[in-house]
Amino acid sequence: MSDGWQESDSKTFLDLGRVFTPRRDEIEATILKLLPAKEDERFTCVDVGAGEGWLAQRVLQRFPSAQVIALDGSPTMLARARDRLASFGSRADIREFRLEEEAWISNLPGGVRCFLSSIVLHHLDDATRWRLFRNLFRRLEPGGALLMADVIAPASEPERQYAADFWDAEVKRQALEMTKSLLAFDQFDGDQWNWYRYPDPGDKPSKLLDQLKWLEEVGFGGVSVFWLRAGHAVFGGFKAKA
Repeated sequence: MSDGWQESDSKTFLDLGRVFTPRRDEIEATILKLLPAKEDERFTCVDVGAGEGWLAQRVLQRFPSAQVIALDGSPTMLARARDRLASFGSRADIREFRLEEEAWISNLPGGVRCFLSSIVLHHLDDATRWRLFRNLFRRLEPGGALLMADVIAPASEPERQYAADFWDAEVKRQALEMTKSLLAFDQFDGDQWNWYRYPDPGDKPSKLLDQLKWLEEVGFGGVSVFWLRAGHAVFGGFKAKA
């Protein structure tokens, strides 16, 4: 991809993101299973970098009394999210934000039960991501959680090659299953979406072990990796109940 996220990338991801992301249905199921709330409970969830709103939609469907604040910086993504979440009325609060700034955190309501994020936080450098973990921990209510899916940096060159090959294989498989063609994979490869094969300066993934340590440093408990495939992981932690 080109340096930094462009609106053209948003358009491509709207069309093909489900093919490009390894087993998005498993990512979704893992996050929903770990979200610390009962199905009939009233709570607030914040989707950081919500994109077209697919994860926010699943939360609103699974938890009929929940409110989701869906944040994104792309006008293209925000427009699609508003359409996708319109049927949920005031339960879906779609807002524009800049991920690298901290003002959006102070504008959130009190009592956030869960912060969610899918394939977004790797756009931040290490120091900024550490501060984000700390700030989100402070805004969580007791018993809340931070649950993330993201691309992770390899700890060695053999791991980098393994992840590159695995991601390509996943996109090929999903392209055939979902579209009956390899044209989507051809675009994935031609546009150089596989970060392990084509490093992009706009992406700054961190090693998974480092991020787990950061989560513990800022106060999270139960820190763990809950799902891992093709260089993509679901991980996070929980804030102790009062």
